[in-house]
Amino acid sequence: MNHRELSKEIIRLTGGQENITQAWHCITRLRFNVREENKVQLEQIRALDGVLGAQFQSDQFQVVIGNKVAAVYEELEEQLKQNGVVRAEAEPEPKRSRGINAVLDTISGIFTPILPAIVGTGMLKGILALLVTLGAIQETSGEYQILASVANAAFYFLPFLLAVSSARKFKVNEYIALTLAGTLLYPTILNAYLENHLEPIRFLSLPVSIVNYTQSVIPIILGVWLLSYVHRWVDRFIPGPVKVIFTSMIVLVITVPILLIAIGPLGNYIGIYLEIGTSWLFAHSGPLTGIVLGGLMPVIVMTGMHYAFFPGTLQNLSKLGYDVLLLPLNLVANMSQAGAVMAVFLKTKNKSMKSIALSSGISAFLGITEPAIYGVTLKLKKPFYASIIGGAAGGGFITAVGLKCFGFAVPGLLSLPLYIGPDGGMANFWYALIGIGISFVVSFTVTLLLKWDEPNAVQAAAPTASQQGNATKSEQAAATTTLASTASTISSDQDMSPSVTVHSIEEKKGEIYSPLTGDLALLKELPDPTFAEEMTGKGIAIYPKEGRVTAPFDGTVTMVAKTKHAIMLTSSSGIDILIHVGLNSVSLKGKFFDAKVTAGQEVKKGDLLLEFDMQSIQSAGINLVTPVIVANTPDYLDVVPVQVKGVIPMNELLLLTVR
Repeated sequence: MNHRELSKEIIRLTGGQENITQAWHCITRLRFNVREENKVQLEQIRALDGVLGAQFQSDQFQVVIGNKVAAVYEELEEQLKQNGVVRAEAEPEPKRSRGINAVLDTISGIFTPILPAIVGTGMLKGILALLVTLGAIQETSGEYQILASVANAAFYFLPFLLAVSSARKFKVNEYIALTLAGTLLYPTILNAYLENHLEPIRFLSLPVSIVNYTQSVIPIILGVWLLSYVHRWVDRFIPGPVKVIFTSMIVLVITVPILLIAIGPLGNYIGIYLEIGTSWLFAHSGPLTGIVLGGLMPVIVMTGMHYAFFPGTLQNLSKLGYDVLLLPLNLVANMSQAGAVMAVFLKTKNKSMKSIALSSGISAFLGITEPAIYGVTLKLKKPFYASIIGGAAGGGFITAVGLKCFGFAVPGLLSLPLYIGPDGGMANFWYALIGIGISFVVSFTVTLLLKWDEPNAVQAAAPTASQQGNATKSEQAAATTTLASTASTISSDQDMSPSVTVHSIEEKKGEIYSPLTGDLALLKELPDPTFAEEMTGKGIAIYPKEGRVTAPFDGTVTMVAKTKHAIMLTSSSGIDILIHVGLNSVSLKGKFFDAKVTAGQEVKKGDLLLEFDMQSIQSAGINLVTPVIVANTPDYLDVVPVQVKGVIPMNELLLLTVR
């Protein structure tokens, strides 16, 4: 099917030109706004020759074409012009998320950035509790007092942390938001509360309630949300030359009284009722809540619904001193995943799956279950069902005994000190051990008892029919044998990082070096199915630590996206590489990106290709994870990462292509 025929079929199966209001393309996808989603024949489009995938995402219909998208769009654009369809030359503003998606997106955007601070101090709090219990440190010692100050600081001044992340999410000045948080924690109100002087302060005859806003969650979020609207409204009326002087002053004079008189007390009451709601739930449903949520926790995490629990969890930790919902249930659910993958490790005869199960099982013990879910249990299905059963069993037990977590940390074995009571009591700790033991054993046992289809080891490395004409049987056999014995040389240098070295076909391999410095992630862990399902090709993803992209090999720049967020290159040996900075970064229309090369330009490994403003892009709500994709993957027997976890420096060996 040529490009013209393909574009005609896509238009027809999308509901015809009358159903398309806008059409444009990014680096790999055709993107559409459609009037009626139910008219789009999704499965038929996915089955078209030349289409790698299709999906609805962010209120758009997307058809994944790959590196030929520009040519297909050119034909599609011509046909839409002929039929008078309204289309966009450039990427239109993405529609706002609505309903529950908008709520989850907002909560995720606010709480995720502050997790390092609250997880780090939470772990320290647990370690201190363990040291006190063991008699290694005294609560009256100077060492304890200093470390306790560190452990409590993030929660005590939580409004400051939330002010910054909320300002970034609501796109308002962070320093004005911090001033708002400072007002909530100012000694005038805080000291009055501590001294039990609860008589309201009068402002223009209106009462300002005396409330303790330390460790509070909701008031500052609501305050910054209001601030964003007030700031935009005031900014329209202040002349340019005096904006810096008057805008922030007027905004604060308007926002702070509303915050202290209405929003702050309202947010405080919402927090109180969240606590009451949690207590009521456990008082009236008992183990049933734990059974349901413990079993469904992997699904909740996969869909992002766990972010909905964050405000209540932090509110409970700050006001009650413990959490009985998200953290304990996540702990038993994670241990259930660990049980399932360790059973797979023992039972499977597939060497590749055995290696993945072992490494992902270790990660699950540490509280990181995505590799276990996506790499093992969900792929094999029945172990995933077993993990649900194990999580339900453990969840029922811990809710029956009222297990409490006294700090925020990644729910893994290292977080167990957080289950020691503040008074040094160990009963709660033993309940935690029993709960994770139940989850692990039940999931492990059920997985061993169930039967599942073993993954085909050869299929993963086998070439397509078109490739078989280009590779001899001896070459294929050599490559397959080599790839089956991975994780030998490089893995010894990387802690818990499965890696691959190709030994017997040196002359058949191509080398791709890292274009960025950052943290590695598997493509299947990305929230975008286009990359996660390898529709555009195999590769790996990098969470960048600096805003620079360099050439991964000697070659030629074949394409620079108009929006500058993506670059394609071809190596001297014919490897086509796509470097796509951020997910849905096309929506920025080139803002915050500075391309240093043009199409057709020859480059050497390490030459600067692109610079980007990380902070501004993240402030715009864009996930900066950068897929590095071999766009012509079908031309190769396999594409294998040198390592899949940890930090990769720029210009280090990243991927190998095998003929």
